[in-house]
Amino acid sequence: MKKLITISLVAVMGLGAYAQQIPLYSNYFFTPYIYNPAYSGSKGVTEATIVHRRQWTGLQGSPETSAIALQGALKNYNFGYSLYGYVDQTDILQRTGAYGNYAYHLQLSDDATLSFGIGAGFLNQGINASAVRAQDPNDVFTVVPTERGVFDLSAGLRFKVADFTLGAAAPQLLAQDVVFSDNSDNRINFGLTRHYVANAQYDFAFNGDDQVLSPMVMVRAGENIPVQVDAGLMFRLKKFGYIGAMYRSDYAVTGNIGVNLTDELTLGYAYDFSLNTYGTSLGTSHEFMLTYRFGSNRDNERMENELKRIKMRQLRQQDEVEETVDEKLEEFEEKMKRQQAQNQQESAEDQGQSQAGNNNRRQNNNQQGANRNNRRQNNNRGGRNNANNRQNNNQGDFNPQGLGNDNQRGQNNNRGGNDQSSGVNGGYAADNQAGNVAPGSQGYYITAGVFSSEGNARKRIKQLENKGFKANFFRDSSNGYYYVYLLKFDSYQEADQAKSSKMNGAYDGKLWIKIVK
Repeated sequence: MKKLITISLVAVMGLGAYAQQIPLYSNYFFTPYIYNPAYSGSKGVTEATIVHRRQWTGLQGSPETSAIALQGALKNYNFGYSLYGYVDQTDILQRTGAYGNYAYHLQLSDDATLSFGIGAGFLNQGINASAVRAQDPNDVFTVVPTERGVFDLSAGLRFKVADFTLGAAAPQLLAQDVVFSDNSDNRINFGLTRHYVANAQYDFAFNGDDQVLSPMVMVRAGENIPVQVDAGLMFRLKKFGYIGAMYRSDYAVTGNIGVNLTDELTLGYAYDFSLNTYGTSLGTSHEFMLTYRFGSNRDNERMENELKRIKMRQLRQQDEVEETVDEKLEEFEEKMKRQQAQNQQESAEDQGQSQAGNNNRRQNNNQQGANRNNRRQNNNRGGRNNANNRQNNNQGDFNPQGLGNDNQRGQNNNRGGNDQSSGVNGGYAADNQAGNVAPGSQGYYITAGVFSSEGNARKRIKQLENKGFKANFFRDSSNGYYYVYLLKFDSYQEADQAKSSKMNGAYDGKLWIKIVK
């Protein structure tokens, strides 16, 4: 009697149950677009990555995943793309997936970006019949196709402001069933589950951007799937590589290390220490990653500088618009003042004419009263002449002394304005003030504007001086732009403190740090 072994045997492996179905990686923070298409092209460089993961090496048929990914940016880095393919083998189950992702990066401000991403792909679920083992080989035969595939979608968002990044995505968005047999008596299918992934990361930069410390967290969940939380810390050395650690709830602690073999090539490794009850029986997990960047770090730095120049161009355009609006507002205010003064003058003339008419009527009605008024007016004029004479005498005694006091006060005010330590530019030391710095010398400049022409730079300096600030400018020969600065420091930390505190609260506009090496 032949025994029929069909796909229902695989139900023990999860065909009818719910579990995490998307591949699990320990180096995903270097390829976040695998889970969230909105990250595609966010680095602004083109790079390819190969990943191989072997999980639970002490268990026969344990999960083994191989993946290859490529990402890049297009058109001034506003558009990103990525390609991702993988093969995930668990015992007799094998899944193959291929995705193409697209992302649009919307620049909300000079330090805030909102990204939208969508991915489309094909998932193929298969059964490796050759891996099935039975006492009698004749007991096993196939009654249904061993492979079935479905179309799949994924979508995601990414929000980055300054050094903080927040992402959310939904892999396997369609949540379709992979149907192997639609027999009414024995329907055999594999149910795909919609997943939800959220992540957050903050980058603390030291020594410019050469050293970055990044705490991060990722949460994975789904319908009828337990929530899994990853919390980690990654320290990246731009020239050498990275080192990090991560805790994955109800599973393991992971150690990560990576080495930059060349400017273009990085080799990474992750090792999982199982923490659950069956950890000792499952064995260890290993993951290898190899990333190749199409262009050295120097090329990447040039790209980053190009991004900065684009942002600076946007800021200049914004400044020009604000300046035009201010000029229009000033013209409107002057026009309103002139109109108000004209209205007051016309009102005064109308009142004077009305008063003159009333006086004439009184004179016509009562000539005798008019004569008495004339006599009173003559007396009043005599009194006013005496008062004017006394006032002229007093002014003759007073003006010289008053003018002297005014001149003295002006001289005192001028002496106070020349003192660099009397609150100018936030009250910083004289050596840091713009007027005492050699323009373009090595250091860290607190800049309040960057312009493509010298005339605009001088105009900006005049605006700052009208507000009580001391400013100067220099031309950067590497890009040809003119930088208007208020202060200069010898260390990045001092400059960052001045920028963050808005020059001890003295400045209410936007400030940047210009590094001159």
